[in-house]
Amino acid sequence: MFIERGFDDVTVGEIAAEVGMAPSTLYRHFRTKEDIVMWDEHDAAIDDALEHALADKPPLEALRSVFVDELATRYDADLDFQLRRIRYIYATEQLHAAAVEADLRTRAELTAGLEHAMTQQNRPAAAIIAGASLLALDIAIDRWQADNARQSLTKRIEESFQQLKQINHLA
Repeated sequence: MFIERGFDDVTVGEIAAEVGMAPSTLYRHFRTKEDIVMWDEHDAAIDDALEHALADKPPLEALRSVFVDELATRYDADLDFQLRRIRYIYATEQLHAAAVEADLRTRAELTAGLEHAMTQQNRPAAAIIAGASLLALDIAIDRWQADNARQSLTKRIEESFQQLKQINHLA
């Protein structure tokens, strides 16, 4: 509906009718119309996988592996839908702004999770690791959608995290 008519021209009532529920029920699950588009069914699996990965791996490696194993694998499996969804988010001002806000919330949540998994001495770096990892993921997704997914999201994430690791060696 959004792609056919535009984001502003679709109401929550129309969305609710399309999926067979009352608008109030839809609002219980999604605070805003933007949240409907931004919702990703993979979030819970990513959270669970990250908790397990942090037990075995350093934070950057844990994040990279979870982004590849849980996110990229699922995006690649549903390539057409995910590519259209991401492009629509990038092209729609309200959705792009909502994505930036969601990234800030995710960074805060990820920072808290990392702090819980890290030693007391290393906890001050949690926010930097969370922010840098999410930025690496955002850049990977942007490059993935910009080149029409000619390279897999997995490859793009691997490239971004490799570049992140090499920052210390740049002159």
